[in-house]
Amino acid sequence: METLVSTDLSEKISNLLAQKKWYEVKNLLSKLYPADIAEIIDKLPVEQQVIILRLLPKDLASDVFSELDTSVQEDIIKNLTNEQVKNIIESLDADDRTQLLEELPPKMTRRLINLLSDQERKEALRLLGYPEDSVGRLMTPDYVAIKKDWTIAKALDHIKEFGKDAETIDMIYVIDDDWRLIDDIPIRRIILSDPQQTVEQIMDHHFVSMNVRTDQEEAIKIFEKYNLPAIPVTDDQGHLLGIVTFDDILDVMREEHTEDFAKYSGLDTESVGSDFITQLKTAPIRTIIRARVTWLLALLLMDVITGSIIQGFENTIAKYVVLVTFLPVLVDTAGNAGSQSATLIIRALALGTVKMKDWIFMLGKELLVASGLGLIMGAGISIMGFVRGNAQIAKVVVVAMFVNVIIGSLIGVLLPFIFTKLKKDPATASTPLITTLADIIGTAVYLTIATLMLG
Repeated sequence: METLVSTDLSEKISNLLAQKKWYEVKNLLSKLYPADIAEIIDKLPVEQQVIILRLLPKDLASDVFSELDTSVQEDIIKNLTNEQVKNIIESLDADDRTQLLEELPPKMTRRLINLLSDQERKEALRLLGYPEDSVGRLMTPDYVAIKKDWTIAKALDHIKEFGKDAETIDMIYVIDDDWRLIDDIPIRRIILSDPQQTVEQIMDHHFVSMNVRTDQEEAIKIFEKYNLPAIPVTDDQGHLLGIVTFDDILDVMREEHTEDFAKYSGLDTESVGSDFITQLKTAPIRTIIRARVTWLLALLLMDVITGSIIQGFENTIAKYVVLVTFLPVLVDTAGNAGSQSATLIIRALALGTVKMKDWIFMLGKELLVASGLGLIMGAGISIMGFVRGNAQIAKVVVVAMFVNVIIGSLIGVLLPFIFTKLKKDPATASTPLITTLADIIGTAVYLTIATLMLG
């Protein structure tokens, strides 16, 4: 993916920093968006990263800091004074600060929390107290709330006074005297209403909210369904606690997709985190090895079973050596069919178009699909059977192909449902796992069919 910031600009800023031309650096950076500045910082050595953050105004420094990857943030924090760190993290939005505190090492997290003011520390600890993957960890308390008995004029004055510190003012939230959420109103409707009307007169009493313990994956589905810029978060009694904005959900979606991709590819991200995938160029070799070796070792042990199966049919193979030449294509096709099935089911489960209760229906449907695919693939391999062997061999490989495609496809359908039932991410039904199971079962099925049909 090409960068939006030119390499020349990054090198120019690096050279200016080396020459200590601070004013010119500030002038260049002042014309850029925080995300662009973060992209430049990411390419610089940590010493120059720290200098840039010191040169930026406090608010801009916080915006830039929130755009950086956690590993870069950690390196910068190590090289800043406590006062400089405090200025940055206290200016961060509550949701960005929570994400930072979650991902940093515990020792550094304690350091940052201790630097916060009493009020900010209480807020950070409160947010960190919610379940790890809940919207409580994403929400920000920076929103604008009004009362239903206020006039529109009073509501607008309130929005002007407090809106500048809010995460967004696209939606304004209506609460009662106990801070219970009773409605949300688009800012456009408030602006276009008669100033003498009351807020209650323009309310429609239709709003979408999420419980503070709602899982982040479920929150993604809610945002996709209602297409809102922000959704309020409430407790079990309906009290308004905060809001989750669309940009926060986009970050979660990106992280979820990265994690699912890693799991489906057979990578272990639980022990090393998933950041190394997006920073592959700079990721330590040891980290990459740790992420990849777990599944490879597990699959290696499973592949030993395949060898044992082949050894058990050595008499059949010795008599019909040509059978071995069909083994790779049979088991590979079964594995590929299973991977296709798993991909479709995993995505459907993620989108919510397929539920856990649909497993029998989807299994039956896949049986019909796999039968059709098996017939087509069987017809394709029959030609090879006649060319390499004879009519008997052709019959064996056709039947084995048909059966193996069905078995591989059913494995691909069942595994995501099994992992879901076990409260595991269905993406854990990875391609390597499916293909290895298809190898083991497919080899046994093929050689059993060959033994029975060839006597």
